[in-house]
Amino acid sequence: MNEANSQNTYTEFYLLDLDRTLLDTEKAGELLRNAVSWHNAQLAILLGQKIEDYTLLGESFSMRDFILEQVGEAETAKIETKFIELAADQDLLNTGAHELIAYIRSKPGAGVGILTFGSPEGQAMKIAAAGMSDIPFLVTGETFKGEQISSWRDERGIYNLPEELSGVSATTIVFVDDKPFSFKGLAGDCRGYWIHSLYDAGKEKIPSYVVPVEKLTDIIQLERARTN
Repeated sequence: MNEANSQNTYTEFYLLDLDRTLLDTEKAGELLRNAVSWHNAQLAILLGQKIEDYTLLGESFSMRDFILEQVGEAETAKIETKFIELAADQDLLNTGAHELIAYIRSKPGAGVGILTFGSPEGQAMKIAAAGMSDIPFLVTGETFKGEQISSWRDERGIYNLPEELSGVSATTIVFVDDKPFSFKGLAGDCRGYWIHSLYDAGKEKIPSYVVPVEKLTDIIQLERARTN
């Protein structure tokens, strides 16, 4: 991450969603199934069925929590270790994710963090497996992330981020997510980018200042165009 100024205030802070935005969640799920199969073939089948069911419903699913319920913490920890070992030889990020992160880090006065919905342990596991442990992250239970982001805005118009996101401040938030409802309540002085995905229900309700894009590299082009 770039160094902020002496007051730890960034000009811009980019908040990036994890699943289906930065992370190839389908690929990560398949790799986790492989890790599970090393320990319990039947559990791997059950996990695959759960992933398919929740994907069809368009709902979030904590793979780690499901495994934990079935085999307990000790075996889950072994499976997690195997998952991270297998991931070391894979690239679990979506196309353009590496480029977007590198672009943000190259911008003077810009910071980057991950804002993701789900189970804290499960999301942390995926972030580690994807090689992004150097990026601060906040796992939220808030469906409408836009409202949560807006709640960090003080009377001066400065966004004071929580400690999980390094506790820094920012004059502008740039928020990237794949679900239209995530942008509900996002303040008008933020910038938003909605990545087209399977979950496009409600796309007609995204705020006018949230720009639909097809891929992460589109964000780089649009952000560069703003400064030219």
